[in-house]
Amino acid sequence: MSLIHPGLLLGILLATIPVILHFLLRSKPKKLIFPALALLQRRKIQNSQRLKLRHIWLLLLRILIIIAIVFALTRPSLPPANYSFSTYELVMLCAIIVLAVLTYLGLMRRYQKQRISQQSLNTRRTFLRGGIGGAAFLLIALLVLWPYQRRIFAEISAPLPAVSENIPVTAIFLFDTSLSMDYRQENQSRLEQAQAIAEEHLSNLPAQSRVSILNSSSEDISPFQSDLTAVKSRIKSLKTSAWSLFLDDRLRTAINRQEDDFKRSQNERQSAGSQAAGSDQFVREIYLYTDLARSAWRSQPSQLVKQQLEKLKWLGIYVIDVGVTSPQNIGISHLDLSRESITLGNSVSIKAEITTTGITADNTILELYTQNEKGQLIKRDQRPLSTVNSAADDSAAENNVNNSPGTQLEMSLPGISQPVTQGELRITSSDPYLPDDVRYFTITARPPPKILIVSPDANSARLWNDVLAPRPLVALKKNRYQCQIAPLNQIETLPLEEYAAIYLINVTSLPDNLWQQFTDYARQGGGVGVLMGSDGDAPESMIVSFNSESAQQLLPVELLGSLKFIPPEFLDLEHNEHSLFSYFQDLGGTGELSSMEINRYWRVEPEQPDQVIARYTDARHSPALIERNLGRGKVVVLTTGIDARGWSQLLYARWSYLAFADQLTRYLIRTRSNRTNYLAGEVASYQWPATATTPESFLLRTPDLKQLPIEVKQGAHQVSIPDTKVVGHYELIDNSSNVARSSSGFSVNVNPAESNFRPISSQELDQILGPERYSITRDMEGLKRTIRTGRLGVEIFPILVTLLLAVFCLEHFTANYFYEIDQPTESTSDH
Repeated sequence: MSLIHPGLLLGILLATIPVILHFLLRSKPKKLIFPALALLQRRKIQNSQRLKLRHIWLLLLRILIIIAIVFALTRPSLPPANYSFSTYELVMLCAIIVLAVLTYLGLMRRYQKQRISQQSLNTRRTFLRGGIGGAAFLLIALLVLWPYQRRIFAEISAPLPAVSENIPVTAIFLFDTSLSMDYRQENQSRLEQAQAIAEEHLSNLPAQSRVSILNSSSEDISPFQSDLTAVKSRIKSLKTSAWSLFLDDRLRTAINRQEDDFKRSQNERQSAGSQAAGSDQFVREIYLYTDLARSAWRSQPSQLVKQQLEKLKWLGIYVIDVGVTSPQNIGISHLDLSRESITLGNSVSIKAEITTTGITADNTILELYTQNEKGQLIKRDQRPLSTVNSAADDSAAENNVNNSPGTQLEMSLPGISQPVTQGELRITSSDPYLPDDVRYFTITARPPPKILIVSPDANSARLWNDVLAPRPLVALKKNRYQCQIAPLNQIETLPLEEYAAIYLINVTSLPDNLWQQFTDYARQGGGVGVLMGSDGDAPESMIVSFNSESAQQLLPVELLGSLKFIPPEFLDLEHNEHSLFSYFQDLGGTGELSSMEINRYWRVEPEQPDQVIARYTDARHSPALIERNLGRGKVVVLTTGIDARGWSQLLYARWSYLAFADQLTRYLIRTRSNRTNYLAGEVASYQWPATATTPESFLLRTPDLKQLPIEVKQGAHQVSIPDTKVVGHYELIDNSSNVARSSSGFSVNVNPAESNFRPISSQELDQILGPERYSITRDMEGLKRTIRTGRLGVEIFPILVTLLLAVFCLEHFTANYFYEIDQPTESTSDH
């Protein structure tokens, strides 16, 4: 316990005044002349005993009043602990009081039935009150106060030393600068409110205090500064960012910073020979300003922060919650493109999911814009938003959850003619949170990729050619692929690097040099598809060729033999979650494709079991599709044929067969397709075509109008762009001097989690920081009270004043009651 005004304890000496008054002003026996002198003598003795006992109670109460007044004026404080009674203590206290009252009432009723004189009854009543009151006090002390004090002392077994409010503070102000802090209430963002509280608190710090500013959008560690004006300027300059570190990690950084500074201060004091080398000259505190949004913390809390704080008892943690209790928001949570990279002239569909919290989508419009060749935004389409389920919104708002059912809208961009098309979806609303009202996208369009089809069977090659590039689409120049059929004897003369993918259809054998050529092609980023139908049952030459050392460098399987299914089997595609079949989910599933009969297949042994994409429905679950990542490329093997020559009926799967051929081709060439849409903080990459000359450098233009040079390492096939913290459109320009300037681009969007304002629970905070190891407040006044409690302990002045009032009222009531109950007896005796 610490006292703010300990000198006032001398006022306890005033407690002697009631003792002096008690002896000076005590009542003197009255001389009464009555005939029955003996009776009066006995009554005199009884009155004297009863009055002495009552006077002792009054004396104790009056002494307690003066002590309570003096003690309250000293403003004592206790170390932080839970000073309220526990459930057991409250139940025990109530039980003792009820038992004492019932015992008193029962004995008084018994005395009244004995028909004794009123004088004897009053005497017994007086002693009964004293005895039951004393017994009750002993029981309360033994069964309530003793367990209570043991619990309190256990909680404050290692209390912080009492400090003065004037001791300098070494503080770290940690600000949550994630985008959720942009939510505005009363024309003030959450970050602006946090800055206002921090600036006011900064002005209240004692002289010679030191402050360091950290935020969640940067890994920088600022030094401690004694110039609080410079610190205030640094606080004002803070801005939110679309990318931020987890608050758990930044809090660990702040704790480590305080611990390192504490050790450095101790070493300096020891080297200077200071007598107080074991103590610290500063009060050390960390202030976390945040809206407590759950998305700002790790999904799986670490115990490292909690373990550190358990060791550093001298470090105070204060959490300032600036979040809103009932957020209102409408925004675009997700944007999905049917394809990020297409062939010129094709269309792209755009799906947007609109979610709301505590607000409806009435009179809200979703607009679609794209940039023209001059970079100007042109409106392409707009759609009104339907009203979202109000009941779901209200429920979500009450629970501070932004997961209410959303509205999905789909728009289309037909006939894309630009190599790079950048655009945005925008909501016309006036909700308090603006960052999720816009979503950006980038679509790249290229000429149809060239596909090489190699087969000794011209009919099978032509069939696959017509599937990938149908003649009607070629005539309309809307074909997705540009196919070329080549016999085996022309392979060595073709520049394979010009082709995005190569298919080997019904090939029975290849010389070692061609196997090596295809292997080198795949390692450079090409895709190779092997469709293993053939004319013979099991030609020995095919097994020998495919199992040769040069072929095994390319293929992910070893051939064992050609077998027949009797009866026919099927492709087992039920519950297949491989990305190759994800497109079928939007088309009704893979039911039609998996219903086609498979009559013959090649039994193979995969290099690794996890390379199998799909299997057959036979008892062995024989592999049907096997893949292998080779260098920067990919190899996929189908162990049956794709034509109507006795191998399978896949050709008759209608649209499913066309979709399978398209998805397989896209899967093979995906390693050469550049991703064009990212979330803030993700590492973007760009890979140039294999046929292009390796660029020397690139120039990156960012949404905030910066131009950053990017050097290309020798022998590299792609460049990485880690600096994607700003949302918007990025443009990547080939800055080489020996080639014509060409550009690509990508877009960066806000993480949808930033629109979820669900706060982290107190149980989760206890797991991260430890229970009773931190304090939470929402405003400046609450922060002042919390800091005073953390530094000086729990001030019990209000409790003492309340106790003083109760004791004063009890003394007044007791004095009046004692004299009033005696008055009727004395009056009766006079008569």
